[in-house]
Amino acid sequence: MVEKLGNLGYSINRTLKKMPKRKRNFRWVKWLIFLMLIVGVIVVIILIKNNFTDKTSDNKQSTNTSNIEEQKSEEKPKNEPSEIIDESQKPEEKVPQYDGESPNKSETLTGLITYADVINDELVIRINIDQFLQSGNCNLVMSRNGITYYSQSVGIQESVTTSTCDGYKIPVSELPKGDLQVEIGLDSNGKTGKITGKVRI
Repeated sequence: MVEKLGNLGYSINRTLKKMPKRKRNFRWVKWLIFLMLIVGVIVVIILIKNNFTDKTSDNKQSTNTSNIEEQKSEEKPKNEPSEIIDESQKPEEKVPQYDGESPNKSETLTGLITYADVINDELVIRINIDQFLQSGNCNLVMSRNGITYYSQSVGIQESVTTSTCDGYKIPVSELPKGDLQVEIGLDSNGKTGKITGKVRI
């Protein structure tokens, strides 16, 4: 058996020696090209995979970063010149909403100032009314020490279960600096109410 294997090796070696060197070199070149193609394909697959995971992690990082920045911007006050203190919502004076009877059955209209801030040289005030109203008026009076500095009346807009005042945009140039009392008188279908607060310009 060993002799047969030896003879086989000898015959292969002899056959290779009989082959022209060009053919032998050509076979090695073919194998080398084939191996290079396989290595190239593997490298391309690895690069594509890494590029995809990098983009995914970059997207996750940018999403996380933007979420953190949004949270920080929500924590910071947009403009610090004005500050609202809603006096009608003190615990002892607040009408409990949806605790027991529906606020729609109340004889007095209630609500709160949900937003008050200066934007583009205008004091913007938004009011939410606890009752569902289809019409009526919100009468704003801004005063200090009994002196009225600004007054305006807007309509009431219905929402899904509550209502809102149309909102106010008051030029800051028409208001004095410092604290001002804010009083919004509500009037709808024979019912009235008052929302009070304080704003600092």
